Amino acid sequence: MAIREHSIYDCIVCNAQNFPKETALVSGDLRLTFAEVPFHVNCLARGLLNTGFEKGDRIVVLLDNCAEYALLLAACSRIGLIVVCLNTRTSADEMRLVLESTKPKALLFQTSYEQQAEALRDLLPARQLYSIDEASILSTSFDQFIDEDPSALTEPQPSVDEGWLIIPTAAVDGIPKGALLSQRNVMASVAIHLQHFGRESIKGHLAALPIFHVMGLTSAWATFISGGKNVLLKQFEEKLAVQLIDAEQLTYFGSFPPVLERVLDAAKESGSRLESLKLVYGLEGPQNIQRLHEETSAVFWTGFGQAETTAFVTASPAAERPGASGQATLLNSVAVVNEIDELVSTGEEGEIVVRGENIFLEYWEMTEATAYAQRNGWHHTGDIGRFDEDGYLWYVKRKAEKELIKTGGENVYPGEVENALLKHPEINECCVIGVADKTWGEVVKAICVCKEDSNLSLDEVRDFVGEQIAGFKKPRQVIFVEKLPHVNDEVDREAVKAKWGA
Repeated sequence: MAIREHSIYDCIVCNAQNFPKETALVSGDLRLTFAEVPFHVNCLARGLLNTGFEKGDRIVVLLDNCAEYALLLAACSRIGLIVVCLNTRTSADEMRLVLESTKPKALLFQTSYEQQAEALRDLLPARQLYSIDEASILSTSFDQFIDEDPSALTEPQPSVDEGWLIIPTAAVDGIPKGALLSQRNVMASVAIHLQHFGRESIKGHLAALPIFHVMGLTSAWATFISGGKNVLLKQFEEKLAVQLIDAEQLTYFGSFPPVLERVLDAAKESGSRLESLKLVYGLEGPQNIQRLHEETSAVFWTGFGQAETTAFVTASPAAERPGASGQATLLNSVAVVNEIDELVSTGEEGEIVVRGENIFLEYWEMTEATAYAQRNGWHHTGDIGRFDEDGYLWYVKRKAEKELIKTGGENVYPGEVENALLKHPEINECCVIGVADKTWGEVVKAICVCKEDSNLSLDEVRDFVGEQIAGFKKPRQVIFVEKLPHVNDEVDREAVKAKWGA
């Protein structure tokens, strides 16, 4: 490696020396100390090489949070493999688009996702599927990757500026973009965690958010690199979350609706005060933030970020400026610009643009999309916001061409849902919008114009959409109307929001 580089693997080795007996990872009944982690990583990395993987190969992961996921990420960082982190909640058809773009060499899955793995099998060379649970006619065992030699590898490490992870983003035009992240991107986000939250606040992490989301990913690495303990939740379950926070003395977790609300409800039901909890961060409604502050001694931090920025680029305690998205982190330049990329005045709305070491490398195999997003020396987020006189960012909305609904931490583009709806033979026209919801933050609402004499129901519409795209993208509310407002021969989305957005 270059003399000025320090990698994820270097951190693993350093932590084994600095905190050998401390618990690094808890996953179900498995507990690993920092001294044990490099041995597992070395065995896995050597096994991957022995199996025929080469630097730059892609391996797709379809897993819930588990030790195998974390160790695979570490092993791939050591030998230069690129991990494609599939969202387990997306449909097999959506996953196919990701595989067609990234052309992976293998797929690693757990048996609960065997149906999706079978549907993707034909996209893999030699149909290489590996199960972390048990081998079957469909798959080979994950154990095949494990070599018995735990000694350090002699192969050179990849640069920290090379691709390591691909995080598929929501599909704006029906095609998901794969945000390619480097080790440096993730290390920068780790530094932001440490500088703003503090080491004591992140020394015990409940990995409630999935690792395939950048918030779950960077929180886990921030805790590991700073010598803290990660407790992985395979699937979010609020009662178990409260039990683990108390039993393991965990200090923080990331949250999207409805995670925090359900944790607080479960804690109240069990009589827990979540004594060890110091911090929760993410996106939440004011009622749940207030409950956290009243019912625990923890502080809620809010911010702004996306997959392309490897998590937050602005952050502040929510109570400092309620409703705002925080101030620029110490490692980011954040600005608001007009349509010709000129800085706008304080209080004026414009597109949020960002610079910093946590900005993604590129959209995989999408040169033009990358150049457009990263034009004029800034990453253009596609979000509209404004700064107040004290430097707090206020999020306003998505740009019209990138209209976005944020439901339960997942991104849903209205156009994708509209395309699915319009395939129904009884729907002539539709408009999909996001409406506020106490539990989920926002939910998907569809306003549909149907053919004459149609008797479509909400459930029929939801089921039809769910057959094509991810379940979380299905409309929770559907309204049938005689006509939609138009401007310049197109549906007037803003007028639809004004009339049916409540």
